[in-house]
Order: sequence, then structure tokens, then C-alpha cells
Amino acid sequence: MNCSKCATAIPDGSAFCNKCGAPTSPAAAIPVPRPQASSEPEEELWRGRVSAKVQAHWVFLWMLASAAVGYVWLAVLEPDMRAKRVVQYACIAVVGIPLLMIFWSVMVDKLSTRYRLTTHRLFKETGIIARHHNEIELIRVDDVAVRQNLLQRIFNVGVITVIAPSDQTEPRLELLGIENPIEIKEQIRAQVRKRRDRSLHVESL
Repeated sequence: MNCSKCATAIPDGSAFCNKCGAPTSPAAAIPVPRPQASSEPEEELWRGRVSAKVQAHWVFLWMLASAAVGYVWLAVLEPDMRAKRVVQYACIAVVGIPLLMIFWSVMVDKLSTRYRLTTHRLFKETGIIARHHNEIELIRVDDVAVRQNLLQRIFNVGVITVIAPSDQTEPRLELLGIENPIEIKEQIRAQVRKRRDRSLHVESL
């Protein structure tokens, strides 16, 4: 048996020529594909901050206190023109200072905490001047839970807890003040399943 390319004699049954490497049959020339590891690019799926609705219980208490102060102002102090100014200033302070504290808390939460979900990881960034970055690989996540009190259920906000015992740096990551927490939780769980399915598929190859 001779090679069709260089006419060198080759043993019967050989798939390739020993001298030039040319295939002895068309079937031998077809390359066999090799499995490759997944190289899926990381894409951002969701980005969020602490919702102002998380302060709803404090706003509710402030409204009750303001109503009580307003009643005192109109029913007691207004008819009495001799009421001392210090009492009037105290009523203004009781209404104004808590409102400023609520507003300050909302602004600090929004500026200092950021959340981000990608196809591979979940990120939490805290701090205004100094930054602290936490992240969890989705493939390590074992469970995702949502916690809501009564007012949070009314305003559709809550706390999402992501549990990853195999992650030594951040085995438990809490996302505070998240709007539509059930929807975001399901999105995280769905992405965790996708990551695990892709990992098992690559390993089987």
C-alpha cells in the first residue's frame, strides 16, 4: 500500500502516512472535536440600593407623634396667647428633629450600600469614604431566604439572606432594604441553578 501523496510504502491498515502524515482515507482527515471548558462572559443582571421604604415604620411613628403635637398646639397653646415660646419651640423640635434623622438615615443607606448581581457572582459594597467589598460565587450558594415584617410586606421591601457555607470569607450575606425581595430572590436562585447546571455539563465533558 502506497501513500497517495508521496508514494511511500506504508503498512496495510494505517490511517496516516508514516513519512508525510497525509491521511490514507477521507474519513481519517475529519478532525475529532475536543470538549472545551465554558468561557461564558460575566454579565450584570441586577443592580440595587437600600430602599427608602425600609424606614416606613419610623415614618409611621413620626406621623403619630406629629398628630399628637399638632393637637397640643391647636387645642392648648393656640388659645392661650401667654404660652411661653420655649414650649412652642419644643413642639417644633419634636416634629422636626425626628424627620431630619429619618431623612439622614435614608441618605446614608442609599449612598453607602450598593448591591449587584451578575451571571457569576453577587456583590455587596458598603462605605462612603472607605469601601468594603463582599462577593459570593453563585455556584457556592446553598440557600436564599427573604425576611419581612408587617410594614415591609405592605410596602413590598425586605431582607434577602444568601447562605454559602463553603465560602470562608462571606458564608452569610444579607441584602437590606430590597424592593420586590421575592422577585430578586427568585432571580438569584434561578441564576444559581444555571451556574450549577453549566458546571456539571463541563465536568461531564
